[in-house]
Amino acid sequence: MTFNTSERRLAIALFAALFLTACGGGGDGSDSPSNSNDGNPIPSTPETPSTPSIPEEPSEPIQPNVQTENDKVIASNDASAALVASGTISSARRGCGLSGLSDDPALEDIAIKHANYIKYVYAKSTPTAFNAHYEGEIEDIKAWTGSNNPFFTGDMFEDRIRKAAYPNSMYGVTENIAQTEYFNSDGILVAPEVAALSMTKSLLAAPYHLRSLMLPSSSLTSSAMVAYKPYGKDSTKYQGYIMVNHASAASSTKNDTVEGIFTYPCQGVSDTVTALYNESPDPFRNPNGGQPTRDLRINPIGQPVYISMPKATNIKVSNIKFRDIQRNIDVPVDLLDYSNDPHKRTAYELPQNQAFILPLTDSLQSCEVGRRKGKNCGLYGNSKYQVSFDVLVDNKTLEKQSFTFTTGEVTY
Repeated sequence: MTFNTSERRLAIALFAALFLTACGGGGDGSDSPSNSNDGNPIPSTPETPSTPSIPEEPSEPIQPNVQTENDKVIASNDASAALVASGTISSARRGCGLSGLSDDPALEDIAIKHANYIKYVYAKSTPTAFNAHYEGEIEDIKAWTGSNNPFFTGDMFEDRIRKAAYPNSMYGVTENIAQTEYFNSDGILVAPEVAALSMTKSLLAAPYHLRSLMLPSSSLTSSAMVAYKPYGKDSTKYQGYIMVNHASAASSTKNDTVEGIFTYPCQGVSDTVTALYNESPDPFRNPNGGQPTRDLRINPIGQPVYISMPKATNIKVSNIKFRDIQRNIDVPVDLLDYSNDPHKRTAYELPQNQAFILPLTDSLQSCEVGRRKGKNCGLYGNSKYQVSFDVLVDNKTLEKQSFTFTTGEVTY
């Protein structure tokens, strides 16, 4: 999707969490502002499910009976847009060799309730320190948070999972959240299905979210998609959206694993976003404190490449080439792995058998329209890129990988 100067996405915030009772519990423990991203560590050994994909037609959504005493606040869900989100994730997994995901009404119920909690906060206030995974009371907006919010079901992600008595919680459940606002001076607002697709593709370009979305053990999923009018803004020109996705493994898939090297993107993937504009934990965090080594809001990077080899103890990626085939140029890259992980000795530490290739697009004039035309909007739009690299497995065996993928429209 291309935005002109009168139609633009003002902000997108991405949030990821992982709840693993089998590993002693989890959930997101960071304090992040509302327009940042956060993620929890992923198990070092992914699993491969073999379950049916999301059906093409949406099932009847569960509408949780959550209302205020005067019956004016009722939970909503755009089932069609929610299916776009779940289906996009499922298709991305299948395209790179994982199984698709089956719809789970129990997860849908949990997702709808939490999406409406977040919606209520943003529609009633402008939070300055709101982590979208939490439903705890916040002092400066206490009237809209905690138990004062009519959609409150539990402070932490695991609280909500346990309260719902979700039967697969012991196999691992993930939560990914995207929140975005659109502006159009003529009042022509983005449709929820279009927003759901854009938000989900942004999740697939954020390393710590990408990891959880590509857990091969996940075999069940459901999403919720809700619209809201941002507090204090012209309701005819601004539109906000919240998307919550939950996924879980099942007893039949919890011990499956990936053979060899897994990547996303992989051969033939198309229509990725061109840029990553923010994520927390920040892949460019300064380990010595202070400002990050790169401000993604000003200098985004291109679509990252996730590399995982579950059956290896450790991998070392080298000889990386990231080539723009159309323009016959090489794109510089950073390698993010265990050896240079800025979050080492924290809950976000990368395992030694995973890595990310981060294309550095500072010199690319990839923005096509608007006030940023000719500046860095990540990789070029609608362009094919060839990625190749070597992987030293457990300090013994060298394996070579090479594939091409294609970007979609420029991401602003």
